[in-house]
Amino acid sequence: MKTVVYTCSSWGIPLLLELSKKGMLQGVILPIDAQEALPIESFAKQQGIPFIYVKETELTSTLMDWLTAISPDLAYCITFPFLLPSQIITLPRYGTVNFHFGKLSNNRGPDPLFWTLSEGSSTATITAHLMDQCFDNGPVINEINVPVFPGENWGLLGARLSIKLLDLLSSIETKLVNGHELQIEKHNDPKPRPQSDHISIRWSEQSADSVESLVNACNPKYGGAVTLFRGSLVHILEVSPADVSNSTLMAPGSIVYADNQNGIFVLCADYRFLRINVIRTPEAYLTGFKLAALGVKTNEKFYSSLSSKEESLIIH
Repeated sequence: MKTVVYTCSSWGIPLLLELSKKGMLQGVILPIDAQEALPIESFAKQQGIPFIYVKETELTSTLMDWLTAISPDLAYCITFPFLLPSQIITLPRYGTVNFHFGKLSNNRGPDPLFWTLSEGSSTATITAHLMDQCFDNGPVINEINVPVFPGENWGLLGARLSIKLLDLLSSIETKLVNGHELQIEKHNDPKPRPQSDHISIRWSEQSADSVESLVNACNPKYGGAVTLFRGSLVHILEVSPADVSNSTLMAPGSIVYADNQNGIFVLCADYRFLRINVIRTPEAYLTGFKLAALGVKTNEKFYSSLSSKEESLIIH
């Protein structure tokens, strides 16, 4: 089966490798400004696989001509930013299949993994669906639920799902070739792309589990969960649950213990504790141990309030 793949990130590489191994991969489509395009381009060149960079304005012209020459039986899409027009979607004999790292249609939107992790879900869903003229919409072919490991962050989970989706390929091809009836999901509104308020820690409201979930959801995609410390924006990239004995009564966000042997421990709204493992300040990436060694002390505090000027600096 002649197959082409739309992708713009390293999450597409396992799919490319598998299709190439089976002799099915006939082309790769990349957006012109893809930041992770180089390893994909290098792979295509090494394997002698045709590839093309396209602008959004070229989908019905340059891309259409390129695809017509290949005449693919099937197209797969994983992390491709453009909404494909109907004549492109339907050009392959069996259509174009998108891999969405969220359950449809409850978790539609541009970053389903953020919401899966930030909401503390114990499982992530890979959904394979035929594409139509709306993002994250169309008949569902198959899905698979994957357990989220404790402490797993956005990058690690996404990389693992990009490998796990290979388990769906056989069933996708069988259902499409045999014309199986596909499941039509209700069209729910998409969840938004995370903004500054979504990635900011609210110490007075969030439990230790909730803060840890948010930190994992923000690493590395958003540079860590955002908070204020000593008047500067800092990003927390890794935390872990901790027990602290004999801590005095303090406000959530307070550092209840700090030394360069054990690190830094922070109180959360449910009066449980987190160890700060990795943090990014304006000057450096630092461990909690290093912060303590540099003079961060008990009774100092992380704050949640952000001025409008500071909020504008969080999301680029």
